[in-house]
Formats: sequence, structure tokens, C-alpha cells
Amino acid sequence: MPVNIIQTQYGSQIGDVEFVWARNSKEFLFANSILVKGSPSILIDPSATFTYIEQLASSRSVNVILNTHYHADHRSLNGLFKEVIFAAHEKDAPAIRDHETYEEFADTDPNSFYSEWRKQFFKQYQIHDCPVSQLYKGRELIETDTTQIQLIHIPGHTPGHMALHFKNINTVFTADIDLTPYGPWYANVVSDIDEFIASVERMKKIEADYYVSSHGERIYTPEQYREKIDRFGRHFQERDEKILELLKEGPKELAHIASEAIVYRRPSLVDPLKAYFQWQMVIKHLERLEKKGLIRKEGELYHRL
Repeated sequence: MPVNIIQTQYGSQIGDVEFVWARNSKEFLFANSILVKGSPSILIDPSATFTYIEQLASSRSVNVILNTHYHADHRSLNGLFKEVIFAAHEKDAPAIRDHETYEEFADTDPNSFYSEWRKQFFKQYQIHDCPVSQLYKGRELIETDTTQIQLIHIPGHTPGHMALHFKNINTVFTADIDLTPYGPWYANVVSDIDEFIASVERMKKIEADYYVSSHGERIYTPEQYREKIDRFGRHFQERDEKILELLKEGPKELAHIASEAIVYRRPSLVDPLKAYFQWQMVIKHLERLEKKGLIRKEGELYHRL
């Protein structure tokens, strides 16, 4: 029988694992956090409700901070914690330890709108480098006196992106396979569409009683999860098809393709950040379609074959 879900002041608790909902869960600036109570106590992705997480930091009750990946919205409150062990996947740890590496992972253009936005975001939320000392490969089993946490390496979103399976409550945290209608996000330099697709397919096969993602105040049943992750995974192919359909009209430049509703709807593209994200993701799709022999690039124009 599934363990009962208990509502708490800041989220929901299943067994000894509390899911702390982000204060702005529909925005990508924040992400849900998880508190694993017991010994050692583990806080995963401290980036949700500031008041509660500040209380945890002040009480010095947390022993380990585990980041599922390097993105700032999953570690914006890391800096509140002193005398803890910081942990992450070995492939993402360098970008948590060092901001210059973060920049190299994120973007190739130091003058882009995204680069300027990152500077402001890091300054506003005082996001600092963290001395990650515990490195994982994404297949380890972490044990506390209350639970066992199976790490699952799901690259694509980032190289070291990890999901978590809480064995004692049979609950899976899918991190930024976030099941939102927007679909997958892979606009960083180190993001990889093919790895992301493989990770989504892997996550479809993992059975549990409950599923939770980094964004959205929801705990999904198996039936809800299957529906959400199927829809989430279809976005990859749908984006490919939109580009191919557009190129049916004739050769197009990157700027033209990136201005169409490939990832985001046209009205959303007035936001320069979303426009930049779409540009970066469209480039990855074009490279993927070229490798598959479905399109070719001649000069500045992309042709459908």
C-alpha cells in the first residue's frame, strides 16, 4: 500500500521525506526542495520557500546539501548553509564550485541577453560558489536511518542531471524532467537532445507509487505520471516536425526558423530570454536533423532533403 501523503505548512510529506514547494513554482527562477529527515539529514535543491529553508540553515539541522544539477534555480539558497557536505554528480560539480565554469556550461556569448540575465540573477540572489566534496556518478544508493535514496543519472538537461528514487516511500523525484506543458529545456551549451530523449525513455520505465518533479506543486499517481511524461517526451519529435514542416516552404535562415513557434508560442517570444532559449534549442534541433540526413545547410540557408 502507498504511504499516506500529509500536508505540511510548506508542502507535502510522505514518510520521512518532505517536499517543499517553491514559492513561485510556475517560474523557472525557483524549484521545489526536498528535506530528508533523519540521520544524516539531507536537503535536496535548496531553492524553494526562503523562510523555511533559512530556518533549517539557522537550526544547523541539515548535514548534507545535494544538488540534482548545477542550475542556479536548484541551488539559490546553498549559501545559507555552513558546515555541511555539498554533494552533486561529478559532471555538474565543477559548475557548482566555480562560476566561470558555470558560464562555460551555460552559454558561448558573454554579451547575450541570457549572460546579462545570469549576472543579475546571481547578484540578486547572492548565489555563490559551493565547495562540492561528495561526488556521485548517478547510480549510488544513499542510506540514512530512515530511507534509502537511489540516484539515477539522467543526462541531457545537464551532463550530471540526477533523479532520485526514495525506496522506503517508493517515490521518484524526476528533477527537471519536470512534466510541465512547456516540455524539455536544453538551451545550455552542455545540454544534449539525444541524451535527454534517452533519459526520458529511461524514466518512463521506473515504477513507483508517487512521482514529483522540480516545478509544480503536484504529487502524481502512476497514471498521471505516464500521461505527463508521454506528453513531455513527445515535444522532441514535435519540434523536429515543426522545423521540417517549415522547411517544406523552402530554404530558411536560422533567424527565420527561430522566430517561429517551435518551442514557445509566438507571443512568448517577445520575452528576450525565451527568444534566446528558443534560438539555442532550435540550433540543437537543426544539428540533430542534419546528422539524420533530413536537412542540409548551404551558406546561411537550411534546406529540407
